[in-house]
Formats: sequence, structure tokens, C-alpha cells
Amino acid sequence: MSNLLNCISFTKNYTKIIYPIVNKRINEYRIYTNRIKMRSMKSNALDALGRNNFDLAVSSVLTLYPKVDVALATEVIFSFQALVQYLDSICAHSSTSTKPFLNLIFSSLKDATNLRTEAYEKYFTFFPSKDDDGYLSILVEKCRQKVRLLPSFDIIRGYIAGYLSLFIDLQVTKYSSDDTGKEINLLSWSRAHGQKYPDISNWEYCMSIDSPLSIQFLLALATNPDLTEQEVESVNKAFFPWICGAQKILEGYLNYNNDLFSKSINSIFYYKNLKEYEDRITYFIDAVAQSQVSHSDYYFSILKILLSIYVTHPKANDGMNKLTSKALLQAGGRGMLLYSSTVKLIRAMGQLSQI
Repeated sequence: MSNLLNCISFTKNYTKIIYPIVNKRINEYRIYTNRIKMRSMKSNALDALGRNNFDLAVSSVLTLYPKVDVALATEVIFSFQALVQYLDSICAHSSTSTKPFLNLIFSSLKDATNLRTEAYEKYFTFFPSKDDDGYLSILVEKCRQKVRLLPSFDIIRGYIAGYLSLFIDLQVTKYSSDDTGKEINLLSWSRAHGQKYPDISNWEYCMSIDSPLSIQFLLALATNPDLTEQEVESVNKAFFPWICGAQKILEGYLNYNNDLFSKSINSIFYYKNLKEYEDRITYFIDAVAQSQVSHSDYYFSILKILLSIYVTHPKANDGMNKLTSKALLQAGGRGMLLYSSTVKLIRAMGQLSQI
């Protein structure tokens, strides 16, 4: 019965609150991109916005957790994700990938989450164009405005700082490395930072850190004025690396064929074969199921909706992905048919992007 109630709750929240807010904000941010004079930079900004619909569908599963203010959580998650996507788009399309440049633009994430001074940095000091006409600063301020509304931000501040430090360090390592040195540098980085997690591989640790879900979940939790440090600690231990890692593994499996064709790096390539991949994603799912957390019923629903968003994606039926999708549905356990049907319904309503 709880599975059915959670599916109804998610559908209502997504269709009535989350999707309308995301669409409204995407249209608002598109207007801000008009100030960008350089065509390539404007293209980067629009490309980033185009990916936010699907990314927010993934992140929206976090709002199912009890006592989360769905509207406020959606606003703050969107503003943070829009910033992350824009930075990713800049780095992916830029030939300027020096560590000073990367450290400076990614410091905007700390500014956006009120972890540094109120003043803005000149983020493009080390970039050839020197400026994006203030668009990045607008994104920072928009996120900062939402973060200021979080009633329990002080409780999550330390956790946010810890995850952001690792997230930024990983991005700098990834984007400052050339094609020949990227694998070596990422593995060295993982060995240096992931020693607390001997049950996962170096690549799996990189994937877990690369997922923004840990930060987004903390932001969502902070919308609850009655949040306690004990609850954050309990949920945090179970959420990372398991749900974060599962999300990036699922993302990698959807992008496998595209990345193989474009010769882009994809951590899924480092599994020996399809069977090992299926075994590892099952391992992550089982680790979530064994976690002792507050409101475990909602917590497992978050995982199952997350799984459903990926296995019902059109790419999930491409080639060998079809076999993997069946295995993932089985690994999700009881109620997966209900959850996947719920997501299919939302797709049929045209409210879930295929990007």
C-alpha cells in the first residue's frame, strides 16, 4: 500500500508543482542568456538549460522524502543544477582548461551556497573572452537567493562544504587533464580520496562524487525547519556513495553507445563486461536496501523512482541496454512494475524530457 501512496504522491508533486516550476525557471533563464554577446558562450548557456528538464526529473525524486517543502526544494535544486550544468557546458566546449581557470569558475558553486564572501569573483579572469556578460554571476545570485530561504541551512552547511570541496576537485582534475592523462589522473585522485570506501572501485568512487545528488538532497532536507543533525547524519551515510553511485552508473549505461561512438570517457567502459556491470549496479541497490535510515520506506521509493526514470528512457531499449534494463527492473525488487508504470505515465503526459 505504501508503494502505491508514494507513487501517487510523486505523480501529484511532479505534475502539479515540480514540472511547472522547472519550465517557468528555464524560460526565465533563457531571457538572461540574451545578455551574452559571444555566440559560442550563449550556445553553451542554452545547451545547459536544455538539459535541465531531464536532470531535474532525476533530482525530483528527492522531494518525496518526508517534511521536504516540495516547491522550495525544487527552486533551490534547479538553481544549483542550472549552475552546475552551465559550468559543465563551458568546460566541455572550451579549449581553455587550466587549473587556475577551472578553480576560479567552480568557486562560483561555493559563492552560490553561501560558503564564501558575499562579493563576486571575476570568474573569467583566466578565460580568453574574460567575460560572459555577467550570466554566471546571475546564476550564482539566483542560487544564493534560494539558499537563503532554507530554514535549516546551518545544519547542512558543513556537509555541503565537504561534498563541494570533493566535487570541485574532481571537476578540476577531470577537465584539466588531456585525453592521454585523464584516466591516470582520475585514478590517482580516487586513490588519494576514496580510501574510506574499500567496497567500491576507484571509478565507482569518482562516479559517486561526480553525482550532484548528495548536495541536492541536503538542500532539499534543509527546507524542513525541524531537521536535526542526527537525521542528516543517518541519511547521509546511506545516501553516499550508494544512491549517488547508482545514479551515475545508470547515467553511464544510458550514454554508453553515444560515448562509445564519440570516444568520450564513460566510467562504465571500465567494467569487464555487461555481467559485471549488472552485478555492480545490483550491489549498489542492495547496499541501499540494507541501509538503516530514518523513513526507510520513502528512502527506498526514492531509489525505485530513480531506477524507473532511467529504465523507461528510450535509450534503455537500445541494443544490449534492453537486457540490462530487464536486469535492473528485477534488481529493484518489489513494486518496480508500479514505479516504472508511474514514470511511463508521466512520460506519456509529455512532462519528462528525453534528453
